[in-house]
Amino acid sequence: MSRTTGKTRKLVQLSLLIALEAAMAFTPLGFIMIPPISITILHIPVIIGAILMGPTYGGILGGAFGVLAMIKATFFAASPADLLFSPFLSGAPVQSLVMCIVPRILLGVFAALLYRLFKGLFGKDVPALAVSCILATLLHSLMVLGSMWLFFNAMPLRDVFITIASLNCIVEMLAAGVVGTAVCKPLMAYLRRGA
Repeated sequence: MSRTTGKTRKLVQLSLLIALEAAMAFTPLGFIMIPPISITILHIPVIIGAILMGPTYGGILGGAFGVLAMIKATFFAASPADLLFSPFLSGAPVQSLVMCIVPRILLGVFAALLYRLFKGLFGKDVPALAVSCILATLLHSLMVLGSMWLFFNAMPLRDVFITIASLNCIVEMLAAGVVGTAVCKPLMAYLRRGA
């Protein structure tokens, strides 16, 4: 495959994943409702794209995720906590922008780097994929909730860790591990054949 063809393919993949992210962000598709908890899966396309295309594209996908989260918080806020993600409604625009964008960009970068690390350690795709997806989700939760504590004092630091250890976050990590592995493994095999 020529370099131009490979770059074009990555741009198409990037565009499709951003479109999927937008569809999930603005419809119920991005959330799994299991009363009393709501599990978000909006981070999973970022992780998948990062693993398949590398940290640069992962960062771009994460940035798109952050922008979509900011738009949703500004125009479709569902709770008072959502308002913190809107630079127009939070009262602290710089902090809101940082909280929306930086953890999401880092999610994409870390997911790709974690996969590379664990692929080297395990030598096999499946355990590397599962561990990378789970750890990337955990890091994302830590960064977002930590930002809420740091910038807005929205929750005590103790509550940040309690929330991360909660059923909601654990289920999000497991969902990322299962879905990310189930999607990435066959896509990697397909992309390797087409290379």
